[in-house]
Amino acid sequence: MRRFTTILVILLFIFSAAIIVYRVVRLGYPVIPAAPGQTWHLSIDAHVKNNGKGIDISMGIPIDYPWRMLVEEKISSGTLNFNILNEGQNRFGVWSGQEGRVPGEEMIFYHATVLSRPKRFYKAVLPDSKAYLFSGGDIEKAIARRLTDKWDNLPLHERITAIAGTVSGTWGTPSPDRGDMNAWAKVKEKYGNAKALLMLCQSANIPARQSEGLFLRQSVTDKLSKWIEAWDGKRWLNVWVETGDIYQDYTSFLPLVNGGAPAVRLTNGEIRDIRWVLVKYVTDRWSLHAERTTRSKSFLDAWSLFGLPPEFQRTFRILLLVPIGALMISVLRNIVGFPTFGIFMPVLMALSFRNTGLIYGLGIFFGVILLGYIVRSFLDKLRLLLVPRMSVMLTLVIGGFTILALIGNKYGLREFMAVGLLPFVILTMTIERFFVLVEESGTLEAFRTACGSAAVSVLTYVIISWEPLQLTFFVYPELLMAIVGIQILIGRYTGYRISEFIRFRAIKGSR
Repeated sequence: MRRFTTILVILLFIFSAAIIVYRVVRLGYPVIPAAPGQTWHLSIDAHVKNNGKGIDISMGIPIDYPWRMLVEEKISSGTLNFNILNEGQNRFGVWSGQEGRVPGEEMIFYHATVLSRPKRFYKAVLPDSKAYLFSGGDIEKAIARRLTDKWDNLPLHERITAIAGTVSGTWGTPSPDRGDMNAWAKVKEKYGNAKALLMLCQSANIPARQSEGLFLRQSVTDKLSKWIEAWDGKRWLNVWVETGDIYQDYTSFLPLVNGGAPAVRLTNGEIRDIRWVLVKYVTDRWSLHAERTTRSKSFLDAWSLFGLPPEFQRTFRILLLVPIGALMISVLRNIVGFPTFGIFMPVLMALSFRNTGLIYGLGIFFGVILLGYIVRSFLDKLRLLLVPRMSVMLTLVIGGFTILALIGNKYGLREFMAVGLLPFVILTMTIERFFVLVEESGTLEAFRTACGSAAVSVLTYVIISWEPLQLTFFVYPELLMAIVGIQILIGRYTGYRISEFIRFRAIKGSR
């Protein structure tokens, strides 16, 4: 039997862990759902004038990466048609209108919410580098080759650092020929910093590509930034073309186009005004996970709790943590030795505290127990049978709740009006058990048990009210199987409770 229990617990843990690992590795779930993440709102606004010949404008828009998730998109196209076009590793929003339109100005708008996330399970891959290298003329290639041949024996990372230094005029030793330097200045003037850097990378046998987009900082701009992504053998390094600074972290940039493709293309029209706005934003984590789930085609996501109507989601946020509360009660009762009035009473009290508030809830709990004990002592003199006696107690408890609700309504105490959500049946039985315990074990033991029940209720209330834990179990409900495994292990525990070591310490010392 013990072996069967062990195997069962192991299987429960494996089942829970396997689904979580699958969600994290294959579906891109966060390891810690409630961990803070940077959320950015990107807005693109443009005023475009059409000339009646069939306008067509395309703009580079964000794409999902392993380290960055596109959460939400909103598009306004006015009178134009809108489509999304995928070209290789790029993604374009295309606004178009048919020929024969009345000339005039069009307003287009694009909005996206982008969530940055850790790259724990992302492995950088080197694509076909030929698709990204820029080829200049033979003369330019010869100049670039003479400038970079002294770095041929350096590791890729150091070659990239040396080439990035040329942006600020640092060429190392020995210094290049003056004639080559003058010729290279003309190359930069002709092609620009980005393409000049690409040519140097090509001459130094460094896979590189040009990217265009935004530096991840709050900004409003009418011009996108360019940088070079160079492969150092393990990852892509980002070289800022304006300063030559190297960034090793992808989360510093928001690329909109890669490989040198134009970020904005326009046919038969004129762009009067365009701007990109990037704002860091604090977004509700529940909404982010819900959006990610609805966009997924995975079987697990199709059966996610985020698919429930919002009013039912709020209920299950709490229900999924009730087993945690029951687990804590098992630990406190069976291992620590806390005295409580049953198992479910502390859990139900903890649930009711969410409506009454912790302080009011505890005050009502002890008040009901005290007044109930007085009433129960009076009923004992009537020598009623058990069921009628419990019925009378139940009626009086509900009557007391009604009076409290009226008082709360009179004086604006909402917590008193919420007493109807307290587990009145459980409280009625608790009064009975409290009375019996006073008669059998004394007032001190009964009071100690009541305090133990209240303490467990408070602890359970804290657990089920902790939003990060709610979110974790809502995203990974398979954790309940692991909770079941732990509960089974505690159920097999037959050793001493911690309180018993304290209670019987005198006996241990006398040996």
